[in-house]
Formats: sequence, structure tokens, C-alpha cells
Amino acid sequence: MSTFLTDQPNLDVGKKIYKEKCKVCHGEKGNVNPFAASVLSPPPRNFTLEKSKQELSKTRMIHSVTEGRDGTAMMPWKNILTSAEIQSVVSYIRKNLMNLNSNLKPNQNSN
Repeated sequence: MSTFLTDQPNLDVGKKIYKEKCKVCHGEKGNVNPFAASVLSPPPRNFTLEKSKQELSKTRMIHSVTEGRDGTAMMPWKNILTSAEIQSVVSYIRKNLMNLNSNLKPNQNSN
């Protein structure tokens, strides 16, 4: 998997993309839309859970958004969003919804 990482993702762009394209399934605050959870199997990822914070590195999230996730409703966004937009939305999710430093894996986060 070769994913280009920029140094400065744009969190404002990431927020706009999340609101327009992601919140319908993942929920306004990243804790899953109840309707989506009831009709999709498996349900969308809840970004606010500690398990998600431990499992999801920035690289894994970028790959999931870019390529989609087999066996889930998560579609690939590589033909809709640019690499920079994907990095921006992932950084927004990590910083604002998961409360993580967007450039660090969860276990590298300092308190």
C-alpha cells in the first residue's frame, strides 16, 4: 500500500468533507448514526470507542477511506476525493472526533 502523506492536512476541509460525506453513517460526533447502525451489517465504525482509538492508525484509516473496506458498506473514495482531501478528513476525525494527535498512533499519544 503506497499512500502519500502530506505534512499539513487542512482540518477545515476535513470537517467539511466529514459533514458532507461521512456523518450520514458515522454520526455527527463519530459515534455512529443510529439508523445506519440498525441497517448496515457490520455497522459503521464508532470512532469514539477506545477500541477504535487503539486499532486505527492514521495509515490504516487513510487506506480504508482510499480503498474502502471489503465486507462492509465503506466504499472507496479514491475516485471522488483527492489524496489531500482524504488525509484532511482522516486528520479531522483523529483530532476532533477521536481526540488523538492526527500524526501519531494512539499508543504514541502524550497526555
